[in-house]
Amino acid sequence: MTNNSIDILHHVGVINRDLTDLITCYERLGFSLTPISTPKITISSNSVPISLGVSNRHAIFKNNYLELLGITDMDAWSRLPKEKLGPYDIDKPLSRYEGLHVMHFGTNNIAHVKELLTKKNIPCSDIKQFQRNVFTPDGEKTMKAQSIFFPAELTPEGLVQIAQHDTPELVFQPRHMTHPNGALELTEIILCCEDIQECATRYSQITGHKSDEITKNCCLINLGHSIMRIVTRQELQRIIPDCELVALPFMAAFTIKTYNLDQTRNVLENNAVPFVEHNSSIIVGKKDAGGCSVIFN
Repeated sequence: MTNNSIDILHHVGVINRDLTDLITCYERLGFSLTPISTPKITISSNSVPISLGVSNRHAIFKNNYLELLGITDMDAWSRLPKEKLGPYDIDKPLSRYEGLHVMHFGTNNIAHVKELLTKKNIPCSDIKQFQRNVFTPDGEKTMKAQSIFFPAELTPEGLVQIAQHDTPELVFQPRHMTHPNGALELTEIILCCEDIQECATRYSQITGHKSDEITKNCCLINLGHSIMRIVTRQELQRIIPDCELVALPFMAAFTIKTYNLDQTRNVLENNAVPFVEHNSSIIVGKKDAGGCSVIFN
């Protein structure tokens, strides 16, 4: 990233109650995953970051990544004051459905983005610190980042934040970027809602990028390196045949650019993962992708 604005999907995240099953699922899809790590956050001003009792693994791409997240220490999770968790309270999204719930926008100057949000009177948090352990060839180290989150009523589609890497070299390790399915980059997220113009207006304000109405059923927000596609239920079912709808609004799918779709197809066939080919893409449905659809192209 080369400017002071939001210009990429920093990462998206799939949340399930059983992280082990979710990991197995995505390994069958052909993703290479990092070792398990434990996020820590500050829950009050000037406090030391503490463990949430959740763990995650990641599929790392050139400029962004996919997160798989689940509760792994129920005792630690149950001890945390819910009112302090903010966007990290995954009980709320899990009460709706298991699947795609996390959407973080990326910037290289979060202080500037915070200033812009404040000038536009968009309600958001102060800049918060985040960290998790990362394994490197030189041993375990601490990845650090900063983020801004929003009140749930502003982003009812899921857990939405703006994030900045402070130690990108610990995240984007080349040894994690080779995937059997040929995955190269996370390029798009698809949101499904009743009123796409209202949704597009909200995210246009948050990201600073204009929305384009492609049809009456589809709006796009081009971040520069990534795209948000905001669609009606009719459009979602056109894009993803036999797509199963959940309670609107929701994050329905994400798109992965691959080196070669033949490579993706071979991995899925060898692992007996059902898929359909539609509009020059390979689509794995929510039953086989942890509760959301995955589009390969």
